[in-house]
Amino acid sequence: METKLYHCAECGYRANVLGGSDRDHEVKLKTMVCRQCHAVVDAVVARLVPGETEFGIPIERWHAVAAQCPTCEKSGLTPWPIARPCPRCDGEMDSQ
Repeated sequence: METKLYHCAECGYRANVLGGSDRDHEVKLKTMVCRQCHAVVDAVVARLVPGETEFGIPIERWHAVAAQCPTCEKSGLTPWPIARPCPRCDGEMDSQ
């Protein structure tokens, strides 16, 4: 998973995040805004449940989980809008 550094020119806030959604062999991540931390974070939104099979063939089953901030561990997250607003000053964040 490749991350990008996003920067707010107005207040100087920086976040090194995916800027969208991605997954690996265990979890699905989505870039979200934590209302408690006022931070842009990549949060786990689903986990792979291994070991299930159908007709002898392994099946990947993703189970949604309540997104939790990796910093404060609270659940007050919302998706980061396409406009990429800064969670601290509402300025526009650009990737560098």
